[in-house]
Amino acid sequence: MIIPTFNVPTIFILITVLCFILTSPQAQSIKRGRNEGTSNIAASNVTGSGNISLKANIKSRYDGKGFGSDPDGSLTVGIGELLQFSGAVSLSNFKSLGSARADAQITLPGNNSLRFFGMALQGSLFLSTEIDTVSSSAASGKPEYHSYIRPSMVFDLDWISHFKKFPLKTYLWLGSYDNADLLFKYSQCAVRMGFEWRNIKNSYFTDIGLGFYKEKKTRSNPGDKNFAQQTFWIEPGARYRLFNRISLLGALRVLVLQKTKPVNGLIPNYIRLTMGIEIPLIYKETNTEAIRTMIFIENQKIKHLDIISRSINEQKKMKTDFEINFDNLENDISQETDEQESLKRREEIKAKMDEIEHILETLDE
Repeated sequence: MIIPTFNVPTIFILITVLCFILTSPQAQSIKRGRNEGTSNIAASNVTGSGNISLKANIKSRYDGKGFGSDPDGSLTVGIGELLQFSGAVSLSNFKSLGSARADAQITLPGNNSLRFFGMALQGSLFLSTEIDTVSSSAASGKPEYHSYIRPSMVFDLDWISHFKKFPLKTYLWLGSYDNADLLFKYSQCAVRMGFEWRNIKNSYFTDIGLGFYKEKKTRSNPGDKNFAQQTFWIEPGARYRLFNRISLLGALRVLVLQKTKPVNGLIPNYIRLTMGIEIPLIYKETNTEAIRTMIFIENQKIKHLDIISRSINEQKKMKTDFEINFDNLENDISQETDEQESLKRREEIKAKMDEIEHILETLDE
């Protein structure tokens, strides 16, 4: 019976191949939404025709009024390849109904493929439940609830479409609101940038945002002539995929700089922790994410093949080094043998010369 023997590099190669076999099907079963983005910026892609996803968040904050937590939930539906609708509702500190909103997003044709540049136009309808008792139209003792329509645009660059080993996605969002809960009091505009490193399952991102606020005219206040108040924040976070389907999100926003007026200034929001979950209720993989998965699998194949090739080359190198050392040993042995034979011949010659010298001495006598 012949028992096979394996050296360490061979075992390492077998383990690498086994890991590749086990991880490839897993990569193909991952469900990523085409509209996934960062905590504050959704991608310019729409979610995909017929796809439905559910999202829930809880945002805990510490601001100028103290601690508070606002949960919210949203539902997104894909209509065709260019359009999606979503609706969201929130609770204010778990006590009362907060703002509600409805969003529509239309994207560029061809955004269903993995491309470098993407753009989308967004329209948001905010149904404010904040009690307005300060605006000029609010009658004394009769608070008002207002609705607001605010447009925005998002641009994104998907770098993996040009560089297969560089899965970075960058975002730029331009909007006519920063904090929807304060639209009854301030005219607003905002700029947000996002940087997302999208791995095969999980992703890591950082958002930065700059908001501009102009107080509206009220019965007792003439308002601001320009955007006299600004706020600047940064928000790192991560997306973790559970069971290859459900996304868990976490992000921490920190106020970096805020410029306010000395009188009736904007209330600062110092820190905010957001925890969320996204569940695809109906999911059909879109071309964008199918191509992205193929790229990741191809990169994995190349990586594993490089490891295997490196191991084989190391085996060859070990063998070559052994052969070189063996050849050197042979040369050393051969050289030592030649030196011994040469020494023996010298001794024989010396013995003969001594014998001749002895004979000559005998003749002289």
